[in-house]
Amino acid sequence: MGVEWRDSADKHGVPREEARFAILHAEGSGEVDGRPGQETFVYVGRRHEQSLEYLEVIAAHLPPRTIVVFHVMVLTDKYRYLLYEGESS
Repeated sequence: MGVEWRDSADKHGVPREEARFAILHAEGSGEVDGRPGQETFVYVGRRHEQSLEYLEVIAAHLPPRTIVVFHVMVLTDKYRYLLYEGESS
């Protein structure tokens, strides 16, 4: 699987290795609107194993096996709900 990075992924200064960790160890994810014909997902995961801070990473999945990462930043309230999906109250 190939990973491509758009310049916009670097806008908030998050190191790519931390974004990669967040994707691979996502604690929540969901499909979001993207360009027509592209499956686009947001991943919510920690920066690294000991981190208490979460990132949101948005990437398009292109056939046959390419992920294009175009948004990476510290988790905002917009996607925080993904951490709690599936939990019962």
